[in-house]
Amino acid sequence: MAQKKVNINTASKEELASLPKISDERAQTLIDERPFDSWEEIDELPGFDERLVQDIQKSGAYLGEEEEWSSEEEEWSEEQVE
Repeated sequence: MAQKKVNINTASKEELASLPKISDERAQTLIDERPFDSWEEIDELPGFDERLVQDIQKSGAYLGEEEEWSSEEEEWSEEQVE
């Protein structure tokens, strides 16, 4: 079964709560505190820690712009090497 991608910055409360270990309360915290520019910001929220952040990333959660930027950076890095 394919993972469902969930953008932390735009997902509904229900979508966020579908992530592992994300209760309705944690989902609401994410909604109240967004937008996020980095995973470290989420790690610092009450009720969140590095392990939880890693778990939700592995389950398909992402930060929209960060994911696109990382992809562009990777392409740029590959061009510089050639």
